[in-house]
Amino acid sequence: MNRMLEAKAGIPVRASGWTFAAGAFAVAVITLVACYWQTARSLVWVWGHDGTYQYAFLIFPLSLWVAFDLRHQVRAKAPAPSAWGILAVAALVCVWYAGHIFTVNLPQHFALVALFPALVLACWGWRALWILKFPLSYLVVFAVPWGDGLVGPLQDITAHFAVGALNVTGTPVLINGREIITPSAVWMVADACSGVRFFIACTALGCLYAYLMYHRWWKRVAFVVLAAVVPVIANGFRVYFTILIGETWGLKYATGTDHMVFGWQFFGTVLVLLLLAGWFFRDRLVIRDRPVVIDGGVTGARAVVWPVALALLIAGPIAAARFAIAAPPDTVHVTAPALAGWIGPQAAAGAWQPGFVGAAGQFRAAYQSAAGGDAVELFHAVYTGSPRRGHNLITYGNDVYDPANARILASRTMQVELANGLTIAARELRLAGRAGSRLVWYWYCVDGRCTASPVLTKLLQAWAVLRGRAPRSSVWAMSMPVAGGDIAQARKQLLALARTLTVTGGSGVQFNRDDAARGNVP
Repeated sequence: MNRMLEAKAGIPVRASGWTFAAGAFAVAVITLVACYWQTARSLVWVWGHDGTYQYAFLIFPLSLWVAFDLRHQVRAKAPAPSAWGILAVAALVCVWYAGHIFTVNLPQHFALVALFPALVLACWGWRALWILKFPLSYLVVFAVPWGDGLVGPLQDITAHFAVGALNVTGTPVLINGREIITPSAVWMVADACSGVRFFIACTALGCLYAYLMYHRWWKRVAFVVLAAVVPVIANGFRVYFTILIGETWGLKYATGTDHMVFGWQFFGTVLVLLLLAGWFFRDRLVIRDRPVVIDGGVTGARAVVWPVALALLIAGPIAAARFAIAAPPDTVHVTAPALAGWIGPQAAAGAWQPGFVGAAGQFRAAYQSAAGGDAVELFHAVYTGSPRRGHNLITYGNDVYDPANARILASRTMQVELANGLTIAARELRLAGRAGSRLVWYWYCVDGRCTASPVLTKLLQAWAVLRGRAPRSSVWAMSMPVAGGDIAQARKQLLALARTLTVTGGSGVQFNRDDAARGNVP
């Protein structure tokens, strides 16, 4: 009423605090999208091109819908911008910057999405952040593509669950890694059979359902746990029923279009039953009174938080553009040397195809032990300087095998002894492909420090760059076919070749060579 009288009397009316707060947040969001447009495009590209994350297109609208429903509670008190929001924005900009410099998408995507709650804290304060905790947490957890690391473990769980169920029902079955062998066929639990899509989507839906249907915290936690466990068990039953159908009525009913239709029908039925089960235990709907809106203005030092947070948002892309490192024009000459006790190098066969794009130098060669046996293939690729787009050891598409022609049966980390007595961690893959079974060992090296972990490799590269050094990174991989299923013999051959390698500080690894081949330096 006072404001209406003031307006009629020609007295200037002070805009409400929430008008400024909402405007500041809108400007910050527009700035965020504009400055980090390439990251936003990359995130949407992953959603659209990876079937695992297509559900993520709904996460932003759902989060916005829940937040809009809480708007009256947020406006019940005046906005109180927090300086902690500045620290949160600064930290996330640093995370984004590191991901951009080292061309790692996950930290960039995470920082982009997590900046939304950071801006809420900076523009509106702790109280607003607490009221909006569910939609903001929901956004950060499920809009970021983080589930790739779950594929392998879910494949293993599914394979062992299906084999256990087949044993219980009396179906003869053997398991070979992720291969399930029955009298009628050999079934492969491939990446698409891991159930990761249904797991993440069902968990996301379960979190939203628990928030809307329950008020007691223990009910919410129980339903979310149920929504995460049920899809894993359901996927194991789906694979079990698929194999059982193939064994009982024939393979044509368990493969192709029938297989896809059965899978979607099965998952749809499980989801409906899960939601119905949760419906019977829902809490009574509570209608809250609409609180009175308080439009107190923002004054004093708090008013400085908005422009500082905005400046930090802009600083990240500016710093990334200013300190971008161009790729070196030179290349590294890498050749396959002769090895003591081995016949070679020889031309490698085409059955094993590792691929590392943008390497400064690489080779792939075959060696045969002087004592006889199958040939062992060796691959080496070198990357020089700071990791950057188009010249990055650890990036999407770089792998020690071709996923189009082979699938992982099993994997594990093992200790491998090199020539100088040093033992390093290597990753072992058992592959199944058109050319048969194959064993692959590989590891990464950064300035002489070797590891099987891609995450640790990234950290070693980052540490070198932070110290002002241009790291020399490489990947080493060796492989051979598993003849007659004799994995022990294949491991023996790979270990014999590994013992001709010596870790050094410069190139990462060098060979123990014959005297005649000492001039052929890799």
